[in-house]
Amino acid sequence: MNKKKMKILDNFLGVENIISICFCDDLKLTVNNFRDTMCTAMARAFFNQKTVVFSKEHEQLCPGADYFFKLAKISTNEAIKNYVKDEHVFCNEKVCRNYIKYLPKFPKELKNKNIVMKPFELKDNPQVIIMLLDPARAGRILGLLNYAKYENIIINSSQPTCISLFVPLVTKKAHINFIDYYDRYYQGKVGDKSIWPDNKLIVSLRYTDFVIMLDNFEKSPHGSYKPNLVAQKIDNLNALNS
Repeated sequence: MNKKKMKILDNFLGVENIISICFCDDLKLTVNNFRDTMCTAMARAFFNQKTVVFSKEHEQLCPGADYFFKLAKISTNEAIKNYVKDEHVFCNEKVCRNYIKYLPKFPKELKNKNIVMKPFELKDNPQVIIMLLDPARAGRILGLLNYAKYENIIINSSQPTCISLFVPLVTKKAHINFIDYYDRYYQGKVGDKSIWPDNKLIVSLRYTDFVIMLDNFEKSPHGSYKPNLVAQKIDNLNALNS
């Protein structure tokens, strides 16, 4: 990753909140110890510019992440009961079972690996890149990714925030995550203030796709290329963003 590509992120795409994710065995980092869930750890890496590590011995505080990352022996039936009876996210077990059926599963080869979340740096060569973006910038990034090879993106509704850490490694595609309701409105609060801005969503992708996306910046109209088009004239209207 060179400085020119990082300048594209900063100056053109306006990507301020970006973290790298690495699943590894050896840990040669000075680890900050925080009491976190997976999603609050992501927020800490984004907003506080901290490195957060979940090791095999590290206790994280969310049963959902324990289930999706296989950190604890929580059965699918127990997870369904939580979603239906406790949280009331789904009206019955059948609907919830369909939901879980279609969610990408944590790769077996990553089980028991250390999960390192940190602010992205030029020297990094991580497995996954995660960006916190407004919809306009998310649309530009997806357009840049599809410049040379179009791929449809599957968006799962009601998906947990934390699975954005690994979904690109499973699907080999970019992942859009709207940030789970519980993380936005309940768990994601400090006092009366929400951690996650309402106008932001998460885009996560493999590092290799991240590099491809930046390589396409000068070639695509989603980047800096000016298309051979003349904008149509329209009647005056009140511009909300003016």
